[in-house]
Amino acid sequence: MVQIAYAPPEDREEIAQFMCAAFPKAKWDIDGWRRLLDGRWGEDAPYAVAARDAGVLVGVLGLVSAVRMTDAGPRRTMNMTSWYVLKSHRGMGLGGQMLSLIMADPSVTVTNYSSAKGAVPVVERAGLVPLDTQRHIWRTRGITGGLSVIDDPLAQDAEISVKDRQILTDHAGLNLHPRLVQTPDGPCLILLMIKQKHDAYVTYETLYLSDSKTFARHARAIADSILPRENAVLSVDSRFVANEVTADAIAPFAVPRFYTKGAMAPVDVDHLYSEIVLLDMKMY
Repeated sequence: MVQIAYAPPEDREEIAQFMCAAFPKAKWDIDGWRRLLDGRWGEDAPYAVAARDAGVLVGVLGLVSAVRMTDAGPRRTMNMTSWYVLKSHRGMGLGGQMLSLIMADPSVTVTNYSSAKGAVPVVERAGLVPLDTQRHIWRTRGITGGLSVIDDPLAQDAEISVKDRQILTDHAGLNLHPRLVQTPDGPCLILLMIKQKHDAYVTYETLYLSDSKTFARHARAIADSILPRENAVLSVDSRFVANEVTADAIAPFAVPRFYTKGAMAPVDVDHLYSEIVLLDMKMY
């Protein structure tokens, strides 16, 4: 009989080795898998669900767990990462059982930002729903927006909220690019991932906004102030911006972002505390 349970801390290395063997084409090596599973934001929090048949590991669902600060107070999140069941054990409903386990606590927001298209039906049957289906895009215009921008708020001891200071501290050393933009309505902290996704331009992908309303009021000036003068775009998932904002374009995702409703408002479910930042992944 296959047993499904959260993997204990002492199984971390075995889980990492299983994942490394299961995904030989991954763009990271065994150290990347260890980094993904090491419990950066909570050593005792769940880091994987393991399926074992007579003690032998036959399936794994990786998790990035965190207790994070929000404007509504602390919230628990679990971001789904790589998910694999041996071919010998597929068709037995193990994937659905793994998902049922992590979704059993309604106070935990479960997220999935990089689902394969083939896994979408399983994710939806388990109860995850689309968090967002499209992004807003602002293109560089070769002009300055005229707003003051601080590139390293912690190093420059800029005045930011306790929540934003904790977020920056929690993500120190990762390949994120903070921009603290001073607008006429106050500061807006943006955490960016800067990637060459297309030959024609560089994408400034927004992973976090401290103040979506302020951003929406000054989106054009903010984009002009943080983008280089040519060949770049600012990308912001649509849930982060108000309906009345005007962007240069709106583009659909190939696969929606997914989450469990109830514990957090969609605007608060950003891309931090996730596999995206731990593995420095491009977002599509």
